[in-house]
Amino acid sequence: MVYGLLAVVLFCLSLKGYCGKKTSNYVTSTGDSFTFNLLRMVLCILIGAVLVLGEGAGKFLLIELPMLGICLLSGAANAAFLVGWILAIRKNSMVSVDVGLTMGSIVPAVLCAFLFGEAISWMKMIGFALILLATAILAARGSKKVNGSFSGLLLLIFAALGDGMTGFAQQLFKQFYTESGICHHGVFYPKSVYHFYTYVFAALVLLLALVGYHACNHKKGETVTSQKRLALPLPVVLHVLVMAICLFVSNYLQTVITNDFAMPSQVLYPVIKGGCLITVNLTAMLFFGERITWRSALGSLIALGGIVCMNVL
Repeated sequence: MVYGLLAVVLFCLSLKGYCGKKTSNYVTSTGDSFTFNLLRMVLCILIGAVLVLGEGAGKFLLIELPMLGICLLSGAANAAFLVGWILAIRKNSMVSVDVGLTMGSIVPAVLCAFLFGEAISWMKMIGFALILLATAILAARGSKKVNGSFSGLLLLIFAALGDGMTGFAQQLFKQFYTESGICHHGVFYPKSVYHFYTYVFAALVLLLALVGYHACNHKKGETVTSQKRLALPLPVVLHVLVMAICLFVSNYLQTVITNDFAMPSQVLYPVIKGGCLITVNLTAMLFFGERITWRSALGSLIALGGIVCMNVL
């Protein structure tokens, strides 16, 4: 069952990446990235609200302050990841961005090992090392297509940290507010409530960023340009809708996997990133003309070996 859920997560992330790459062609400024992602978050809020009401979890919407802080961290990290990703994909190949994001998977693994004593076995360390080796091989493969600017590198780091802190927030929710956590104090919240507030805070962060961006650039006339872009073409709207659904489903299922199936953070996030290394290579080849070379094939096989080590051996 858990591997079926992981497969759905990988499919959603791959489809989200495809739509994101398509949408990035319409992003001509940082303000556009804020606007597009704000629209995604509004759609995710609507999905979350339907889920909360469908589960009859409305009575849990009045949450305590520490839970509010975890949701705020999750929302801010999601916003940082989304904006960083859509800007980074403009300057880097699709594979190169995914390679950079793989490094973010170490953030929740290390923090959870330090804070919650999650043991990391030698076999899991070997598996993680194999995924990092695959990352290095694929990075070398994509190096010719990477914009070597310092800003491109900063965007990758920004997106990777946002992605990593999103995973860490999931682990904080698990440890403090679910029955499977080791730090819970008898107060539990449905996963739907956690995700609903995550996207509410992500939308607020993006809205504030958008307002601040336009306030700083008003004299340059960019506000008018961005306002004209609010009349988005139908293909862009459809891509954004698909991205919102995939984002919500993938994040929700990751919470299900770590809470209900007790998959530790040092397995879940590296495995997802290792799997994405494989699926993104296929997506880039099939839809964006990025050829699969011996480097990409070898890197994908090594990533697959790392996944096997972390889950089977």
